[in-house]
Amino acid sequence: MAEDTSQEDKQLDPTERRLQKAREDGEFAQSRDLTTLGLITVFLLFVFTAGPSLMTQLVVLVKEGLTFSAPDRWADETLSWVAGPLVSLAGLIGIFAVLAIVVSIVAPLGLSGFRPVFVFKFRGDRLDPIKGIQRLFSLPTLVELLKTVAKAFFVLGIGLGYLWVLLGGVSALVNEDFEIALRNSAGFIFNGAVLMLAPLVLIGVVDALFQRYNYMRQLRMSPEEVKQEMKETEGSPEIRAKIRQKQRQAAQSRMMSAVERADVVVVNPDHYSVALRYDEKSMRAPIVVAKGLDATALRIQDIAKEHTVPIARIPPLARLLHARLEVGEPIPEKLFEAVAKVLAWAYELKQGTKTRDDLPEIDQLPTLQELQA
Repeated sequence: MAEDTSQEDKQLDPTERRLQKAREDGEFAQSRDLTTLGLITVFLLFVFTAGPSLMTQLVVLVKEGLTFSAPDRWADETLSWVAGPLVSLAGLIGIFAVLAIVVSIVAPLGLSGFRPVFVFKFRGDRLDPIKGIQRLFSLPTLVELLKTVAKAFFVLGIGLGYLWVLLGGVSALVNEDFEIALRNSAGFIFNGAVLMLAPLVLIGVVDALFQRYNYMRQLRMSPEEVKQEMKETEGSPEIRAKIRQKQRQAAQSRMMSAVERADVVVVNPDHYSVALRYDEKSMRAPIVVAKGLDATALRIQDIAKEHTVPIARIPPLARLLHARLEVGEPIPEKLFEAVAKVLAWAYELKQGTKTRDDLPEIDQLPTLQELQA
């Protein structure tokens, strides 16, 4: 009962990761009828293109094999027969064999989007004779057997019907010239093969659709399995939160280290701190190397005091810089004049020509809306 309930819960389509894992385990949708259809199609194309040459080589092979113009040199003539018609016939058959091998390898991958995953794994359960017998007498095996028998009778019935219709034409072949009879026989065979190909096409398409549907149905997932897979792929929310926390701590640590190299820190004493740095050789404009609110702002000020970085208490400018700029961004052109005054004060303070009370007067500052425009 629990299994039925669990199966009923699996109503979601499998994810790409689930499909990939199934392929890595050697499980993918495949249709034997589709492979059979591909092999028969290749055979018909081969007969249509190389059939006349194949029949000609076969006739020459038999004719020269039964003809000995010089019995005393039978070894030489046998070698000539092998190197001539036998090799030519073997070459034609070899071409068909190679095509058949390629189709038998590629066709089963048709339902998986031709994305093979070659994984060699030892499956000890496959060697268990008891499980092998169970698979042999299982319901899926019985269904496949019944399908194979039904398809065989279906195709065989069409073939026998075709032969019954052509019975008169086939019996007349014995009274025809050899070459004409050969061409007519080839035509009968080819037409019969094409006729039997039609039901195989129908069977192959239907079976391929069914196998694809059944494969996807077996891999369906429940909402809980999807959530578990997301946790395995992306990590649990707790782990992701810890990772983000460590990333923020690392970023803050780098930012605090940058305060040591700042030229000035603009503050609103208790709430905002923005550290600026300017190198005329490598920068087109001063940039923000650190900023923070409340406790972070106070920490930036403490580091600035430890490394004798000038602190400019200009609340309007500090609030504007904090609201408008992120760490690493350059000062906008509309703030060049105000920031230039602050930097000049900081340089003179370090040189001893200014005091902390000689802060520059910032007459007018643009609004935040004007900076964002």
